[in-house]
Order: sequence, then structure tokens, then C-alpha cells
Amino acid sequence: MVAAAATTSTSAASGANGTRQLPRVAFLGPLGTYSHQAATDFFGECECVPQERIADVFTAVSASTATYGVVPIENSSFGPVAETVEQLRTSELALRGMTALRIGHALLASKQATEAPPRRVYSHEQALGQCRRYLIERYPDTEIVQVNSTAKAAQEAAQDPEGMAVCSYKCAEVYDLRVVDRDIQDAGETNTTRFVVLSKASTTLPNAYPVSQTSSSPVEKTT
Repeated sequence: MVAAAATTSTSAASGANGTRQLPRVAFLGPLGTYSHQAATDFFGECECVPQERIADVFTAVSASTATYGVVPIENSSFGPVAETVEQLRTSELALRGMTALRIGHALLASKQATEAPPRRVYSHEQALGQCRRYLIERYPDTEIVQVNSTAKAAQEAAQDPEGMAVCSYKCAEVYDLRVVDRDIQDAGETNTTRFVVLSKASTTLPNAYPVSQTSSSPVEKTT
């Protein structure tokens, strides 16, 4: 399912009439996911086309709903992203670039939540796996609820006063959540996820964009 497009920040390619043509970039949404950050880090200013599932990113690019797609492929501590790997086995899309993002997970809760331990913790399979030891040690009796993305987890926590979410610090701003803890990933500062950039075989990557880069998603504060 394709969500409404939004626009983000920094550079783009020029069209035939000399005006800047923003690339339409699909990624695992909603806004605030690590895939969202990876997409905007790689492309700068672009038209964002967030998708409900990783498989939908492949579909959006194949159907020309988006020019490019950005999907996570592997995490340094939790291994390959299963849904991406499965899609790559059968996809005819081309790989155009790669971006690596240093991941800092935060534990977020609704501002209406009490200080009592949560009944539920929401997140994507990868984020839960990257914080497995932390969650077992701190919240051994809490139900773990897997959802499609870390930003979806933030949305769930915003509506659940007895729930928390493992996601990016950015989600605290986007979804008006309270930061309970930060940098909770088991691998510490070495935790990194690689994302690949997809397009149709007939679509090239303009020289304005790097083929490979590394950026950071730090959790900067607890207030």
C-alpha cells in the first residue's frame, strides 16, 4: 500500500527544463523509520513514498510508483533482513548503491504512561533482535509484540499507555513520545545496518549521488 508522498531535505537531479526534479524514493514507513533516515541520507531532498512492508518497496519501484527504493539488507549484530533477502531472490530490480547507518535504539513510551514496567514492548523483528539481551534483563515478564517497522512501533506505543517501543530517538519527536532509555542495543556503538538502493534496470543513478556511504543515527538525549 502506497502512503501519501511527503518531501524531505537537501539535493536533487536537474530535469530537462533546468528545474530540479526530486527523485521519488520508496522505503519502509511510516515516517521516522531507520529506512526513512537512510533514504534521506543517501538522496538528500526527495519525494518520500513510505510503504507498509519491505515487499511493498519492491512493488512500488517495479510499478514506477517510485523511481528508487531503499531497503535494509543486513545488520552487523542480528544478520540478514529476511524479507529483503527473500524479495531479492526473485526481483528483477537492479542494485544501484549502498548506505550504512549506525543504529542507536531508544525505548520510548507515551507521555500519558505511568512509571510502572510496561505490559508490552513493540518493535520490528530486527530491532527486537538487536536489543534482545537488554529486554530480557530489564523486562523479562513483558510481552514482546512484533510489528512491521520501528516507526509503526512508535505509533502503537503512542496509543498504548501500558506499552513501549524500541525505535529511533527521532520517533520521540515525530510521535510525541517520552524517552525512557537510550542506546539500548546490545552491540553498543558498533551496531550498524546496511541498506541497498534499488531501481529498474533501465534507471541509472545520477552522478550527484554516492554509490556508497556511512552515516549515523545517534540517540542524543533523554529529556
